[in-house]
Amino acid sequence: MTANTMYPKVSVIIPNYNHAPYLRQRIDSVLQQTMGDFELILLDDCSGDDSRSIIDSYRNHPKVSHVVFNTENSGSTFVQWKHGLELAQGEYVWIAESDDFADNDFLATLVTQLDANPSAAMAFCGSHIVDKDGADIPGADWDKWPGHATETTTYTPYELVAKKLLRNCLIYNASMVVFRRNMAPEIKAQLSMRLCGDWLFWSEMARRGKGIEVRRKLNYFRQHQAKVSATAFKAGLTYVEGLSVVTGMADFLNLSAIQRKIIAGRLFKRLRKFPGLMTQHPQISRNLEMLSPGSTSNKRKLIAIYELDKIFHFSHLPAQQ
Repeated sequence: MTANTMYPKVSVIIPNYNHAPYLRQRIDSVLQQTMGDFELILLDDCSGDDSRSIIDSYRNHPKVSHVVFNTENSGSTFVQWKHGLELAQGEYVWIAESDDFADNDFLATLVTQLDANPSAAMAFCGSHIVDKDGADIPGADWDKWPGHATETTTYTPYELVAKKLLRNCLIYNASMVVFRRNMAPEIKAQLSMRLCGDWLFWSEMARRGKGIEVRRKLNYFRQHQAKVSATAFKAGLTYVEGLSVVTGMADFLNLSAIQRKIIAGRLFKRLRKFPGLMTQHPQISRNLEMLSPGSTSNKRKLIAIYELDKIFHFSHLPAQQ
């Protein structure tokens, strides 16, 4: 426990659903952290595999503060996030996804950064992209740090949204983040999302405080056939769910009309890979209009503007006011 308080420094939440093959490695990688001031909250969303017996074997561990087995499947990992946050007592929170694992100094490294930066909402690191067996996938590097990059970078809220979240969600895995619990946004819209709920969560949290990037790969992000996110991405849910997230960030950044057109053009270009998606989901057109009025009647023009921007770079974000 932290000095002068009965509460732990960190609440570690493991929301599990049918990840029995990976669950023991996940839990052990938390319990083996060099920083020991944490509670562990284990949640299971009515798994149909052997998850319950694995979780039960940790029930009496002194770090385990809660074990919750749902009697019915909630249908959403964000219901589990919400429940875990309601139970959490720590100053910081780590949502450790049940199919990932971490280096032993993950918590010590990120918590040290947050302790030294009281205005920071979150600290995050890089990830090894690994297969179902935990082996590195050759050529998979989702961080793509420049060779001259310093080990640690602090972003203002504006920079964090603009550089790490607007064009793509570069905070791509919950397991790579430790965040300040009192800066966490309410989980509400996420409850109806299958793919972009974490993108919305990070984008809202980024507006509340600074972000610290530690350019070390301390997290292991597992890729396997049962991942819900891969199926949702192939179904085009980035556009069904994500456009409202992008619009909220564009509003926060106070982007100009031309910058919003460029973003709309980029989205239209990518939407061509999903024929019929806009017809099936009318909210895509509505959200594109909110992002950039007149979008749906000028698709080719907006794509052309986006292509020109890639050459001339006239979409640089304005200086922060």
